[in-house]
Amino acid sequence: MLLNPEQVALIGQVFESYVLEHHKNDILNILQEPEEDAHYPVVVNAMTLFEANMEVGEYFNAFPSEVLAVFDNALHRAAVSASQSLPQQKDCKIKQNLHARISGLPVCPELTRDRIPRSRDVGHFLSVTGTVIRTSAAKVLEFERDYMCGKCRHVFSERADFEQFYSFAPPTRCPSEDGCASYKFTCLGGGASSPAACRDYQEIKIQEQAQRLSVGSIPLCSPEVQ
Repeated sequence: MLLNPEQVALIGQVFESYVLEHHKNDILNILQEPEEDAHYPVVVNAMTLFEANMEVGEYFNAFPSEVLAVFDNALHRAAVSASQSLPQQKDCKIKQNLHARISGLPVCPELTRDRIPRSRDVGHFLSVTGTVIRTSAAKVLEFERDYMCGKCRHVFSERADFEQFYSFAPPTRCPSEDGCASYKFTCLGGGASSPAACRDYQEIKIQEQAQRLSVGSIPLCSPEVQ
């Protein structure tokens, strides 16, 4: 089951209104940053957001990946709206890479963990308590490439596969709605020499905290990406 258009519209409207009310100054500060292609976070408290609209909270818990994408789109619309309140002389640039970062989840068994998440937790948005025991160097990660069909010239994007260590699988079929079945494509930029769409990337390793475990339990470790 996925969100329908009415639900997407509701979530977007609620979140746009919320960030304009509670995070307008954060957005305005981001708009005045000089780097246009950087990724900028807006940290939103989950408790306050869910209190503003419980229905959005229910959708977020059920479909976190889809709702986060709606949040990012709504955040961009809010940035455009907020920019109109700035004086004309202000050096304001609309940023394309704005991201909602949800923090402060309610403390309940459905949303918080003292143990490393298991396979049953896949697809859920969780708050995990642990100790960071290792961090890697920050890197630049290519996460998206543009391709052009060799037959109909349709241009489309392909994202790297997170579960395959952000590798790119070659397109197998043209996604054009015109019914083109070509399987020959040209990569438009990107690649190791000149990646086009990148983001900051860092690996960390967290370990369960022994004092939160039952007696005799061995703390487990897990690599994470931030």
